[in-house]
Amino acid sequence: MRRGRCCDMRQFLIVATGLALALAPGLALAAPDAVAPGTAGAASPAPSIPESTIGKAGAALRDVASLQEKYQPKMDSATSQQEKQGISERANAEAVQAIQSHGLSVQEYSTVVRTAQTDPQVKQRLLDAANKP
Repeated sequence: MRRGRCCDMRQFLIVATGLALALAPGLALAAPDAVAPGTAGAASPAPSIPESTIGKAGAALRDVASLQEKYQPKMDSATSQQEKQGISERANAEAVQAIQSHGLSVQEYSTVVRTAQTDPQVKQRLLDAANKP
């Protein structure tokens, strides 16, 4: 069961990274799964990401942001760690479903979000896609 919690937490961190990118660009670098400034990953050129993938990731990011708005008040009012864990697991499951409903795996979504953290052009493309109606 510990392995499942680890994977759930990793997916949650990926989602949180995406939310940080969309809602507070300055916080994206503080996300646990983010590439730290000055590391080798930050200096290497970003891979080319097709516009269709950016569009899917943007739509997923929009949905995940909506879920964050839904679950944040519940997390804030939770009174125990167990309750917070349950809320986190439900939020994570819905976020994964939202990402996959746009035709992306969590890994693909994560790749786009991580690339956007180090590549301003990809970041702008992602944010533009997330803001499309």
